[in-house]
Amino acid sequence: MAVGMLRDDLLSVPGVESAELDGDTMAPSGVRVHLALGADAGEVGDEVQRVLSLHGLRSEVGGDATADAPVESVAPVHAVVTSMLSSVRVTEGRDGVVVEAIADDTTVSIRAAGAAGPAFDQAVVSAVAELAGATSNPLIRSVDVRDIGGTSVATIVIDEAGDRLVGSAIVEGGRAYAVGRAVWAALSAR
Repeated sequence: MAVGMLRDDLLSVPGVESAELDGDTMAPSGVRVHLALGADAGEVGDEVQRVLSLHGLRSEVGGDATADAPVESVAPVHAVVTSMLSSVRVTEGRDGVVVEAIADDTTVSIRAAGAAGPAFDQAVVSAVAELAGATSNPLIRSVDVRDIGGTSVATIVIDEAGDRLVGSAIVEGGRAYAVGRAVWAALSAR
């Protein structure tokens, strides 16, 4: 089985936002599929099962909760429906800078921030981590925004609850939103 092709096939399923394969590239120990906001978990699950079967794998994919099942005794599959980061707002005023992260379910997390640099990035990380359900306040190890193949990409490495995590996002709006999406991706990949 070609894992790159499996991942590509899973990402081509309408309603699949991301697909992660764990372990050995020839025999993954797990497959995690994150559904896009508003995707019908049943329909997406049926299509994911079809794709896995085309690759010689079997699975049972859960509806709106995480479900584990053997995949040809190789890989459990997780279908995860989560809220997503909707926006990151930055407000500057007489009293300083405030970062407001908002999930698509309208949950809001607010943090005071420095005007720029590491303190600003940490405020974004802390606000987004709260929305994403992090068990601790992640600490930034690195933030990098660079052009990769003509596309601006934000990549972040964080430590959360003893784990080192990495996430990235395309810079489609502002830097704060891209860093927030990268944090969300890092925390969602657990």
